Amino acid sequence: MRKVFGIGMFKTGLTSLGQALVILGYRYAREEWYHGKIVDDPWNIDAPASPTDLTGLLARAEELDAHIDYPWMFRFREMSAAFPDAQFILTVRKPENVARSHRNHRRSTGTKEACLPSTERLVKRYLDHGRLVFDHFQGKRNLLVMNIEAGEGWQPLCRFLERPIPDVPFPWANKGIYPRPE
Repeated sequence: MRKVFGIGMFKTGLTSLGQALVILGYRYAREEWYHGKIVDDPWNIDAPASPTDLTGLLARAEELDAHIDYPWMFRFREMSAAFPDAQFILTVRKPENVARSHRNHRRSTGTKEACLPSTERLVKRYLDHGRLVFDHFQGKRNLLVMNIEAGEGWQPLCRFLERPIPDVPFPWANKGIYPRPE
């Protein structure tokens, strides 16, 4: 089984993707194993991993079939080099929805309004990330761009991974409720 990396930005359907991969038989653990260990600024999506970070990431990548979310979204170049036959999935959605969802998530975890990243900063970060991913994978066939929010699910995912479509609905995790307008 080829390794799979979910490299979309936060709040783009990564948890749903992870659940789908489990249904398809991939070994994937949803965990916060890396938080607090990152050396570089997670807002700096161009920063290379330190040698110590990269050693830990590569060891962790060997353990499971699928890796989703942070820090993998920032380390797609290193993982692509280390695992040339791996498959990468960029989950996308409308940039404004990403920003709104991120800000609401941060509010729900206790972040004060004054400490929230601006919508503009989040949109720029999301667009910059997409540009970096598209630049890296240009001309390659191991990238799937998937918009779960728009209804893409089993068909594009299973075609890309060459797996049969399961007889269950595609998961939709962390469906947000947005009580506060931006």
